[in-house]
Amino acid sequence: NKIRNMFFSYIFKTTRLKVGKNISLCGTKNITIGNNVLLGNQTWLDCIGNGRINIGDNVSFSQNVHIAANSFVRIGSGCLIGSDVLITDHDHSYGKNFTNIMPKNRILKTKGSTEIGENSWISDNVKILSGVKLGSNIVVAANSVVTHDFPSNVVIGGIPAKILKTFE
Repeated sequence: NKIRNMFFSYIFKTTRLKVGKNISLCGTKNITIGNNVLLGNQTWLDCIGNGRINIGDNVSFSQNVHIAANSFVRIGSGCLIGSDVLITDHDHSYGKNFTNIMPKNRILKTKGSTEIGENSWISDNVKILSGVKLGSNIVVAANSVVTHDFPSNVVIGGIPAKILKTFE
C-alpha cells in the first residue's frame, strides 16, 4: 500500500494520496488531484477525449466511485463521497435519430460542466448528472438522482432530488 500510494502521489504531483485496490484511471494527463485525498477501492476516474477531472484537497472517496468527464467535472475541497456514486457531465444521446445505433456508439451529449462545492457530503448510491452545479456545504441523501443545480447549505434528496432542508 505504501509503495502504491507513493507511486500515485508522484504521478499526480500531490502529497498524502491514498489509493485503494483495483482502481481504474483513464486519461490521467487530464486528472488533477489535490493533497490528502483518499481514492477508495474500485474508484474509476474516466476522462474521455479532452474531458478533465479536478479533485480538491482533503477529499475522501468510498468504494465504487465512478467519475466520468467528457467536458469538466470538479469536486471541491473537503468533500466526502460515499459508496457506489456516479458523477458525470455527459450522457449517451437518445431519441428517434438513434434507434438503430448502439448506445456505446452514440454521440456523448453534455449540458455543461458538473461541479460539487466545498465541504459537501454525497451519500451512498447517489447519481449526479450532466451540467449539475452544487453549492458548498450540501448533503445529498442516499439513493438520490441529482438532475439540476442547488444552492449552498441545503440537504437534498429524492428522485429527482429536491431540497429537504435549508441550514445556515
